[in-house]
Amino acid sequence: MLLWMIIGSFFLTTKAYTQSYQSAAGLRLGGLTSGIAIKHFISKTSALEGIVSVARKSFIITGLYEKHVSVDHSNAFKLYFGAGGHLGFFQEGGSYYYNDHRLYTNATVKGIDMIIGMEYKFNNVPINIGFDFKPFIDFFNGNALYFDGGLSIRYTF
Repeated sequence: MLLWMIIGSFFLTTKAYTQSYQSAAGLRLGGLTSGIAIKHFISKTSALEGIVSVARKSFIITGLYEKHVSVDHSNAFKLYFGAGGHLGFFQEGGSYYYNDHRLYTNATVKGIDMIIGMEYKFNNVPINIGFDFKPFIDFFNGNALYFDGGLSIRYTF
């Protein structure tokens, strides 16, 4: 309960500067979840971010709610944190063979994600760059905790 009160007080005391962009789309290059990232501000300090990751035999959709805090008066440099969830679709190798071809089993994985990061919006250029740390938990055959980090490069509009 105390943790929720501390987090809630932080939300109430953040400075409300206008954001330097409304939306951004680009790439997130991460260790485990790389793909297309889209961010859209729903208020001066709150944004929704979606990440679509495609890899060999996997497809993951992640949705995040983020709070942004300006570090400088120009509002170009921000720290952010948030949470959300993901849904992943995986094709795993099976032990069954048919006509000398290995058959694969499909798995759907649900999980929760956390994120903390920093980003910088370049002045007079519609580009922002960000670094984040995004741990997540998968709920599939038990619970598994993963640690992911990434670099995002986005076009802002």
